[in-house]
Amino acid sequence: MVPDPIENVPEHQKFVKIFGWQWGIWGSFFIFLAFLIMAPWKGPPLTMQWEITGITGTIGLCLAGYEIWRRRNRTVLVKDGEQIAVYRKGRLDLIVAPSEIIIVKAGLQIILQVGVGLGAFAVIFTVIGVMEFFRNMQGNIVDSLLIMLPGLTCGASLVSAAWTRFACAHLRVPIKNRRLMVKETVLLPISRMQELF
Repeated sequence: MVPDPIENVPEHQKFVKIFGWQWGIWGSFFIFLAFLIMAPWKGPPLTMQWEITGITGTIGLCLAGYEIWRRRNRTVLVKDGEQIAVYRKGRLDLIVAPSEIIIVKAGLQIILQVGVGLGAFAVIFTVIGVMEFFRNMQGNIVDSLLIMLPGLTCGASLVSAAWTRFACAHLRVPIKNRRLMVKETVLLPISRMQELF
């Protein structure tokens, strides 16, 4: 019988949900973009600048806040003999048979579509931004950073997506008493899958 709450479970028995960094990457993008929008102006900022900065900064803070929240509320799986205990928000949610957990893989077509798009944007914006930087070294580098920023963000997003696809197993785990979203996708390191199953 597994103990409740999760703090009473020994660390070596826990299979803690891991994440990519998509929400944090894009949150950082919007926060940095908000900063750059205000940076190049020498006079008092225009009303429109404040509005755009406020919107982009708010989006960035919301995305970054969600990244922090989800990492503090990870789902944890615990092997309990022939069954698997599912902990959510630190409390025992339900106990399931291994057969109730489905292992899924993203289709190759989706991976290529997302990967090619992110990769192309990463290369195009980064190269143009670097060229603009070297062409305008004596002037304002903010324009170069504004061009480079989406490229670097897309590159980081691509790395995160590739890591979650190739280094993590994607499990669909049941959620207790749910009608709409009845399963949660839980990512675990592929290296620990044999221990769990």
